[in-house]
Amino acid sequence: MSSEEEKVHQFAQLTDTSEDIARQYLSNTDFNLESAINNFYGDGSFSGSKAESSGIQSAPMQHPPSTQTPASVSTSSSTSRPKPRASQVRTFRDLANANDDDDSDDPEKNLFTGGEKSGLQVENPENKRRRQLKQQSRNRTPLGLVEDLMKKAEEEANLPDTRESAKEHAKPKKNFFTGTGHKLGSVENEVESTEIGEKKPTGFQRPEKVTRTITFWKEGFQVEDGQLYKYDDPTNADYLNQLNQGRAPLSLLNVEMFQDVDVNVVKKLDESFKPPKRKVGGFHGEGHRLGSPVPFESSSTTAANADNDVGGASGLPDAPVEAKVEKKVEQEEEGDSKIQIRLANGKRIVKKFQSTDPVSVLYEFVSSNTEVNGREWSLAIAFPLTIIDDLKEKSIKEAGLVNSVVVQRWK
Repeated sequence: MSSEEEKVHQFAQLTDTSEDIARQYLSNTDFNLESAINNFYGDGSFSGSKAESSGIQSAPMQHPPSTQTPASVSTSSSTSRPKPRASQVRTFRDLANANDDDDSDDPEKNLFTGGEKSGLQVENPENKRRRQLKQQSRNRTPLGLVEDLMKKAEEEANLPDTRESAKEHAKPKKNFFTGTGHKLGSVENEVESTEIGEKKPTGFQRPEKVTRTITFWKEGFQVEDGQLYKYDDPTNADYLNQLNQGRAPLSLLNVEMFQDVDVNVVKKLDESFKPPKRKVGGFHGEGHRLGSPVPFESSSTTAANADNDVGGASGLPDAPVEAKVEKKVEQEEEGDSKIQIRLANGKRIVKKFQSTDPVSVLYEFVSSNTEVNGREWSLAIAFPLTIIDDLKEKSIKEAGLVNSVVVQRWK
């Protein structure tokens, strides 16, 4: 057998074609076996069948399909030898490997077009689009996530809400009687009336749907009137990812698990963040009733005066102070008229006086319990407010001060 016939025989065995087709491909390449095989696979003439005639475009024969590479697919570089035919016997390992191949991404494939001896490689347009999508996913910035979120919000703005919370909200509410009842008792059986408690719902109760507003500024985003979440913070980027996937971050939106939330998006990407204005609250403090003493001295002075007694205010030694306190107690027990005195420093004293004592006794008592510091003061009846400075010579009974309230006022 000559070398040419041997190459024809090898070509027919490797490509599973007839010797006539093998001889034609070899004659076009000056019996270069490697070039002839490359031309054969490049022309797309291998449909897995042997030809009956000597033409290249031959009708396929009925036999089991081959597992060779399709005509529309080419490798990145030419090989010195064609790939051997795959075995027709499949094992469990082959099936497992096939499943793994299905799960992996398909490799990029290029197409060929042309005639018998010339061809043109055509790039699959899907490959470029896939590469762009992968690059976008790798280099996705927070601002890109914001743009995607804005676009998704515009697309889904007019879509109907199919969540369970929306269906329950759309149902008309029926006004039923709610409350507790009483079960009537019986006198004959000595059964007392009992209160029937209100039935509480059992099982899982889905929280009510809430609404949150997210404002996107140039530096970051803001939920309601809260703080600013900057874009360059990885934690905040994770929040944007969750929102883009249709999930609500519990801590960000202040919602509970399984709680539906409507998110309103406000786009202000060309504006800088403006802190919310502080809300002006109502009046905070304490008031004074008409006729009440006007606060003058500090709280420390008031506390010191509250701890001191009559003797302490006069600056006498300890022994005379104790004697004066005992004398004061005896006088209180002897009085028949109880008068409440409200000092200007906020201190309140209840003292018993004799109804026959002059009103000037009240002035002496108030003077001994107040640090005046040269400031003038007067006494008045609390209600109606009446100055009693002109009644010092009259008795307590004549002045109408029995069991009354007297207020010290600064002039």
